[in-house]
Amino acid sequence: MMLDQLLRRGNNNADLLRLIAATAVIWGHAYALVPEPGVNEPLRNLLGFDYSGSLAVKVFFFLSGILVTNSWLTKPSAIRFASARIFRIFPLLIVSSIATIVIMGPALTSMSVSEYFHHRGELMQVLLHPYIEYTLPGVFEHALYSHVNGSIWTIKYELMLYALLLGAGMCGLFRFKLVGALVLLAVIVVCLIWPDGITAIGLPNVNMGGRLPAFFAFGALLAVHKERVRIDGRLCIGLIVLALAVRHGPAFEFAFLPAFFITGLWIMSLDVVKAIRPPGDFSYGVYVFGWPLQNTFANLFPKSGIHGNQVMTFACALFLAIISWILVEKPCIALGRKIPSFLQRSSQSTIVEAHRAQA
Repeated sequence: MMLDQLLRRGNNNADLLRLIAATAVIWGHAYALVPEPGVNEPLRNLLGFDYSGSLAVKVFFFLSGILVTNSWLTKPSAIRFASARIFRIFPLLIVSSIATIVIMGPALTSMSVSEYFHHRGELMQVLLHPYIEYTLPGVFEHALYSHVNGSIWTIKYELMLYALLLGAGMCGLFRFKLVGALVLLAVIVVCLIWPDGITAIGLPNVNMGGRLPAFFAFGALLAVHKERVRIDGRLCIGLIVLALAVRHGPAFEFAFLPAFFITGLWIMSLDVVKAIRPPGDFSYGVYVFGWPLQNTFANLFPKSGIHGNQVMTFACALFLAIISWILVEKPCIALGRKIPSFLQRSSQSTIVEAHRAQA
C-alpha cells in the first residue's frame, strides 16, 4: 500500500498504535519509579541503547511528523492548522493541571491545605505553563522523582515542531519537494549527530530531547513523498534484515529505528489490526495522566512491585482518559475544526458589508 492510501481515514489504526505507545511509557517508567534490585527493563536488556518508554516517545514524534505534515499538505491553511493543534493539545493539559493542583496536591502535600494554597505564585506558574514538567508544594518532596508530571516534558518540543512546520509551510517550503526533502534530511542528520544543537532554538537537550526533531522530520519526509513511498511487509523485512546485519556495531541504533517505525506503520494498516479500533483516541489522556498516577502509586504502595504499579496505573489512566476523551478532548477537537470556518464566514460577511457600504 502506498503511504498516501495508508493515511486515508479508515486505512490505518493510528489510535491503537498511539495507545500502545502510551502504555509503553507507563511500562518503562515503572522500572525507575518502583526499582527492584537486579531487575532492568527488558527492552533495554535486549537493545542496549534504549528502553520501551523512550522508544514510545520516538514513535509519537514519528507519527506526529507524518500525520501533522499530511494535514498541512492536504489543507494548507494556517488558521486551520493552528486551531487544530491548539484545541488538541491544551484543553487536556489545562484540565489535568487544575486537577493536580486542586485534588492531588492537597491530598498528598506534606503541608497543611491552607499553607499549600498559600504558594499562589508557584501554583499559578503551573497553570500558565501546563506543558512544562512541574512540582507542587510539599508533594513528592521525599520521593525518587519530585515531578508531579514528569512525562509532559516532551510537549514543549512537540509545540515547537508544530510552529516550525507551520512557518515552513507558510513560507512555501513544501511546494518544492526536493528543497523540502533536503531541509528535512539536514534536520535528521544534525539532530541525530549533534542533539545538543537543540539549544539553538531555545530548548534543552533533556533526556536526549535534542534527537526528537529527527524522528518528527523523518515522518514529515515520508509525508512529503507519500505518493512514492510504499509500506508493505517486504520493505519491513528488508529493513529488519539490514538492522540485524549490523546489530553488533554502533550502527545498529540507526538501522533499528527506521525498521521499527516503518514496521509500526505497516502493522497499523493490516486488516486484523484495523479491526481492533478503540472507540476514541485515548492515548493522549493515558500519556498525560500516567505519570501523576504512577508516581502517586509508587509512593503510596511502594511494595506493589513493578508490575503491580504498571497495572494500577494503566487501569486508572485509561479510565481517566476515556472520561477526558468524552468530556474534554472530543468536544474541543470538534470546536477546533469549527473555528476556522466561523472565522472565514465572519471575514466574508465583513467584506460584503464593506462593499455594500461603499456602494
